[in-house]
Amino acid sequence: MNTDTANNDLIEETAARWVMRLDRGDLSAREQREFDHWLEVASRHRGAFIGAQAHWLDFDRVTALAAGSAVPMRVRPMQYLRAAALVAVFFAGVLALLSASQHFLGGRETTGLGEIRRLTLEDGSTVALNTSSVVQVMFDRHERRIVLRRGEASFRVAHDQNRPFVVEARDVSVRALGTAFITRLRPQSVAVTVTEGVVEVVRNPERARAGEPVQSRRLERNQAVVVTGDSNPIAASNLSPNEVARRLAWQEGWLVFEGELLDHAVVEVNRYSSVPVVLDAPWLGEKSFVGVFRIGDTRAFARAAAAAYGVRVVEEGGALHLME
Repeated sequence: MNTDTANNDLIEETAARWVMRLDRGDLSAREQREFDHWLEVASRHRGAFIGAQAHWLDFDRVTALAAGSAVPMRVRPMQYLRAAALVAVFFAGVLALLSASQHFLGGRETTGLGEIRRLTLEDGSTVALNTSSVVQVMFDRHERRIVLRRGEASFRVAHDQNRPFVVEARDVSVRALGTAFITRLRPQSVAVTVTEGVVEVVRNPERARAGEPVQSRRLERNQAVVVTGDSNPIAASNLSPNEVARRLAWQEGWLVFEGELLDHAVVEVNRYSSVPVVLDAPWLGEKSFVGVFRIGDTRAFARAAAAAYGVRVVEEGGALHLME
């Protein structure tokens, strides 16, 4: 068996296990996070999950459970009752799986590498999705809820006092009534920047819904927080108008650097391109960098950095290496 076949088998086996776990009932909060993460790792995972559902829902299984042509003409009433009970259990599983599918896969909007999309939601709110991002829109009569599954999104919220607008990102929720803000998922944290109005940022919203004490912080225009998974207080920072504009520049297709470490600038540039920049001279990462670049133009960025610090750009192995 080759590696690809083995990987496909493992993915299909994992998808089947998730289908069976969902069939048994609601997932715990930890299991939901594990399931969400597994879905987001690769599009093949989502395809395998849908395929596993399809197999589970195969109508032929209903026929088999009902013992269609295999049941003799003379059969005891108890056999009919057992068959009916099996079919009832099967359809209960079907409904549970369809509900779970809608919960985890319905209402998804995505962007690919280097892609930026603008969406208008049913309530008139707008969303700008940054590169490699996933949101799930889950509106109902009582609440407008969006789950940020991956990446970064900017929200401009239409006012509706009867339906709060809530964005969830991992263990953080951002609640607003009429405002504009950015939410970004980082590897170990969630960053929120408010550009208009007021929002409330809550850590561990599940505890809040259960009536337990939680940490929260109100943010006003030109304020930001970075919420980590620890128990440290949520501290807000004040931003200059220039810094806010810099954080919004990706919506117009630009990346703006105003003295960031080159290490950080490289991470940002590489978010948008399949041709990454690599710092082969470690000391370069500690240098500050200034510049304005079109999103995806990694070569212009690499040439500018090389000229600023007197190093070379070598294109090798599908990457742009900055070296002495």
